[in-house]
Amino acid sequence: MFYDVKVLSPDGTMKKVITRNELATTHWDNFRKSEESLSLQTSERRKIPQWIKETLDLQFPDYSESRYTD
Repeated sequence: MFYDVKVLSPDGTMKKVITRNELATTHWDNFRKSEESLSLQTSERRKIPQWIKETLDLQFPDYSESRYTD
């Protein structure tokens, strides 16, 4: 639920009134834009921290990264 908003100047006089319809329209436009920009899939491959990679390379020297890349 939105209420009318009165915008006042520094001296206290009313500059304008933003109606509840304008506020609702602005809110739902911003909501739709933010929802469209969300994605459930990540496009990048997650990076493995260097210390974990070095530890695993020492423990499993026979496995190379080239075997598992596309």
